Amino acid sequence: MKPDTRAIMLLPLMLTLLVTFLHPAAADNGTPRRSEGLSLCLVPSTGWNSTMHIDSDGFLCLDEAATTKLRPHIAGPKGSCTAWPPPSGRATAAAHMTWMQCMPIAHPFTQVPPPFNPAASPSFRRVWRLSTLCDGPSTREECEFRATRLDGAHLSGVLGNETIAFADDAEVHGVVIGCARATMGFHSHEVLTGVLGLGKQRLSLIWTRLHQLRHDDRFSYCLFGPGHPNRHGFLRVGTDVPATGHMRSTKILYMRMTDLKFSPYHVSLTGISVAGLPLILPNGSIEELFQRHKLHDGRWSNGCVIDPGTGMTVMIKPAYDLLVHAVEEHVRRLGLPKVERDQCPVCFRGATRTAFEHLPTVTLHLDDDLVLRPQQLFVLVHQDACLMVMPSKHITIIGMMQQVNTRFVYDVAAGRIHFAHEDCHGDMGGQN
Repeated sequence: MKPDTRAIMLLPLMLTLLVTFLHPAAADNGTPRRSEGLSLCLVPSTGWNSTMHIDSDGFLCLDEAATTKLRPHIAGPKGSCTAWPPPSGRATAAAHMTWMQCMPIAHPFTQVPPPFNPAASPSFRRVWRLSTLCDGPSTREECEFRATRLDGAHLSGVLGNETIAFADDAEVHGVVIGCARATMGFHSHEVLTGVLGLGKQRLSLIWTRLHQLRHDDRFSYCLFGPGHPNRHGFLRVGTDVPATGHMRSTKILYMRMTDLKFSPYHVSLTGISVAGLPLILPNGSIEELFQRHKLHDGRWSNGCVIDPGTGMTVMIKPAYDLLVHAVEEHVRRLGLPKVERDQCPVCFRGATRTAFEHLPTVTLHLDDDLVLRPQQLFVLVHQDACLMVMPSKHITIIGMMQQVNTRFVYDVAAGRIHFAHEDCHGDMGGQN
């Protein structure tokens, strides 16, 4: 089964990013910060607030068929989170390039606000095909790009060099953006204008800060659950990133990988335990399932990556089957029969509050263990507890739902990702 990296019907957890850096003094406590520290608004989708809620025991409950619409605006701690250029974009750590729709564009998808017009920007500069920033072949003087996303969306256009302003005096110069002139299959939810690429390779915002501006390249987020429709979280960059001394960590693999179409944060996943019991692969090593290797048809099995832009965890099929079997065996002892629901193949009927408390944890054995609690693994649909992990043919992605209420810090220069459980409601802005 192909991994579905779109917002899943039951999980509209799209990480919506109002691509504007707040003014350094616009934090809730009003404390000014150094210019190297930047914080962006992270906004969950409408469905994440209106069709879901967190029960008293911490489980995510689906109240109705979830919408996939995203709200176009949210109030910030002081005024609005707005920007120029003004994109609201989806953030992903699996791509290096920031792109948005630009005028002129053929058959644009609906977004808020209208597509960016480079001709109206005094700081926009074209990237020419002979530039060192241009990697692909071009049939014109401008540097052309073509890209295919993990979810199958296609886009093409030209590269530009732009200064992105994020409030009164917080801005990043020299950011290479993709001006998409044609797109197909991108799910904008009638709001999103494109993607903010947080990958580790050349041209990303992180690479620009580290290699061109010599700024701190760390970034961090802490994703919170639903129930706060007028509040937002933050993507924190540079000196705004919290300390990591108390956190666990894992090494970022393939730091020198130069595939500019796909530059995710690979990690070493050596095994999985369900309720403390390790999964065993008959006649083989489960660790090999999560390693990046070349397939017989010449394509790559892309190992294990961490990506906040993927709605939920997808797992390579042989390991997924072992996981499901172990979960089924654990839940069977609780007396809950297995049922199937639309887009949720693994659900358990008639769950009581007592049974919820005994659903299993799943431990991902990275360099340091990442423990996923039942609240990060199951969604409650009426009286059914549904496992929010899906099978994949060639890749394992630790997705957004499994990152809720966990602080992640990406330290690209050090080549490590730090993580620790945290009540992410403590890192929110906006109105109560």
